[in-house]
Amino acid sequence: MKLLAIDMDGTLLNSAGNISEENRQALADFIDHSGGDIIVCSARPLMTLLEMLKQQQVLSLVRYVAGFNGSQIFDTVENFVLFERFMNSMDMRDINSAVGLYKYPHHFFTASELIYPAHKPLSAFTEYEAKVFGLPLHQSTQAEIYQASNIYKITIGGDKESILQYQQTLAEDIPAGFSSMTTGENYIDIQPAGIDKGHAVAFIKQRLNLNEQDIIAIGDQHNDLPMFNIAGIKIAMDNAVERLKKAATFVSSDNNQHGVAVAVNWAISRA
Repeated sequence: MKLLAIDMDGTLLNSAGNISEENRQALADFIDHSGGDIIVCSARPLMTLLEMLKQQQVLSLVRYVAGFNGSQIFDTVENFVLFERFMNSMDMRDINSAVGLYKYPHHFFTASELIYPAHKPLSAFTEYEAKVFGLPLHQSTQAEIYQASNIYKITIGGDKESILQYQQTLAEDIPAGFSSMTTGENYIDIQPAGIDKGHAVAFIKQRLNLNEQDIIAIGDQHNDLPMFNIAGIKIAMDNAVERLKKAATFVSSDNNQHGVAVAVNWAISRA
């Protein structure tokens, strides 16, 4: 075991948005036992992740942080962005032309703010993400948005039933070169194809010259599946979606029962 790839929401974080002392100790135990590194992979913005990991007193344990599902990869030791992928104006126009973004409540992420279109009312799902991530809301015209060069992802929001319908439609309409993936019951992220949590883990795998069996991945949502494809040991939380559980080597306890600690201890016992 040389690399632990771990999701945040629903995995490392409990329902109150905290990292338990048991989970915090498990991260330290992984490093002590393996001498390896930890990469946190999340749909959250990189800036938000770094601040949260610092507040939760685990930043010193985490070597790499991948935000926006891998659109940014940061080395906490070198204090340097190792990789980033923006969506350019042509990307934005191609996506809108193919899927008709105006049909969905949606917003756009930059590194430091959340943008919503001026021609649409502010969605409760947009407002919620801005509050959770601590990002200021910025209203822009469609022309301004499509001219931007600093957008990492487009997010569509909706209730649980709507998201299931949206994802089916998007799977049919999304243009070549892009992908859509649910990141929970209420959100779908649209990004360039190949930019996902699996890409982030594969990037670090290559950087550290690791093989598949050196990597453990822990998660709970559909957007964690790409991590599973890179890892030799795949651990799903008990609160994970069924598809992830079926792909798992081991199913841990849920995120409110220190599931990361259970997972890490299980992995250490097998080493």
